[in-house]
Amino acid sequence: MDNREAKFILNAYRPGGQDASDPCFAEALQQARRDAVLERWFRESIAFDAAMTEKFRAIEVPPDLRESIFAGVKVSRPLHSPFIKWAIAAALISMAIVGSLIWSETRSTHLAGWQSQALGVVSSLVRNESSFDAQSHNAGELLVWLRANHMPAAQTLPQNLDKLESLGCKTFSWNGIPVSVICFLRPDGGLIHLVTTNGPEASHRALNRKPEFVQQGEWATATWREGDKVYMLALGGSRDQLRSYLL
Repeated sequence: MDNREAKFILNAYRPGGQDASDPCFAEALQQARRDAVLERWFRESIAFDAAMTEKFRAIEVPPDLRESIFAGVKVSRPLHSPFIKWAIAAALISMAIVGSLIWSETRSTHLAGWQSQALGVVSSLVRNESSFDAQSHNAGELLVWLRANHMPAAQTLPQNLDKLESLGCKTFSWNGIPVSVICFLRPDGGLIHLVTTNGPEASHRALNRKPEFVQQGEWATATWREGDKVYMLALGGSRDQLRSYLL
């Protein structure tokens, strides 16, 4: 299977992750894991689909929609007013503007390169395709290990995260910038991951202490800055699940 065939199949992949175990997608997903360009396209496609789904879910259905449809059906005489064409044109322009705004907003929620790579590192750990650099059930010991190895480490863990049992940490470099990941075990058996970088990039300067939440496919992330460090908290689930660790 080449990338063209994989893209054709993955275009039908739903953003909720419910197709992950479907054998129809297995070969295409393997191809995406092998090819970095295809994997990046797949992540962006899932993120866009998830954002669009969320936008449409936020649109409330008018309570009188059914009655309005039937009322329209009963109109038997066509309207030939010269204003109808102008109304149709205005409606099409409005739809184009709204679509453009939605596209612009969803594009802005895509994760930065270091964030996408961090999620890739986490996925690799979960699939046992890579191993931790250090392991400990005590997050404090992992922070000490990171500092001793001159890697980014949180000064203090986010509230509610310090109560969880840690599994291990992993380090990597993105464009020469060191990044660290600590994985924690959640009470429900799932995982949650704290990513830390020194964040000297200009794209990080706009971040503040208030977390910025993004839903990208099956991943929910929250990113914020504290001093000279930038943090991302990520879990496989919803943003509401993630918020409970940042209250």
